[in-house]
Amino acid sequence: MKNKLTHKKINSTHLNSLKRFTLVFLSLFLMFSSCDIYNQEDYQENIVVEAYAVANNPLPEIHISTTSPVEVEYNPEAVIIQNANVLITLLDEDGNDADQFDYFFSSNKDSYITTSTHKVLPNATYRLDIDFNDRPEKIQAFTTIPDQFQILNNVPDEVIYQSTDQIEIIVSAPKRTDNQNVFVFSTIAENPSVDNLTPFYLASFDNEDLKLEDVLINSSGLINEGNFEVKSDQTIILRFPWIGVAFYGDSKIVINTVDKNLADLVRSQQVQLGGSTLSPGEIPNLIYNIEGGIGVFGSLSADTAYTSFARP
Repeated sequence: MKNKLTHKKINSTHLNSLKRFTLVFLSLFLMFSSCDIYNQEDYQENIVVEAYAVANNPLPEIHISTTSPVEVEYNPEAVIIQNANVLITLLDEDGNDADQFDYFFSSNKDSYITTSTHKVLPNATYRLDIDFNDRPEKIQAFTTIPDQFQILNNVPDEVIYQSTDQIEIIVSAPKRTDNQNVFVFSTIAENPSVDNLTPFYLASFDNEDLKLEDVLINSSGLINEGNFEVKSDQTIILRFPWIGVAFYGDSKIVINTVDKNLADLVRSQQVQLGGSTLSPGEIPNLIYNIEGGIGVFGSLSADTAYTSFARP
């Protein structure tokens, strides 16, 4: 069946889904000086770190920059830091250093990369250390990679949109690295176009409430495993919602489990955007889980299924 894929074949899908899902984080960094609860006169420049490790993939690129005052036009090229000392360390089960990976700045990517061929290990903990020759900050962050899981059933090659045969995806139960596993589901259309939009999204597009690029990768947001049916063998059943389908035609369904760092950042961002009841004028800080700076050093595991959504 075409949805039975090896990790090697689906790495690019996972990374593209992740990049689209985490675009929100970039906008959060630009908003930092206006979102925090202290006065603008107290503004202090902060180091911003962005890195996402994917289980069974090469070590991540690491983007390092600074914040800007709210009254200054944000220029991404102007805030990139090129002279940081960057090191990722793999820890053993006792928390001791097991292996280390040096990074260097790549002007082609505007990020720090490594020549190591190491593949990120599921369930392992990695430490990120950053310091500078001309700045006093010392950055440190940890991530524990979510356990690798697999899609176990054969997803149909084609389903009729909004038919009674709702897609069920059965995944193996990943070992918990936190209190519970947190999932994100994304649908990626192979041939996105206005003509292929499903009715709900087409209506929004016609009303100019939606741009096509907004749904090229249609994400569910964070979903706790407690929202899914767990079978007696501990496998998890996902019934894929039709609202997740923005386009007719061939599509990829990417399932991710995310670490605590990503989950905390997204949840706190949702609170800032009105996801809970706030007192007037009260905007809580984002949760970064980075010592000495802000941003995210997060991780995830993923698997992908393929199907095609046919018109009714």
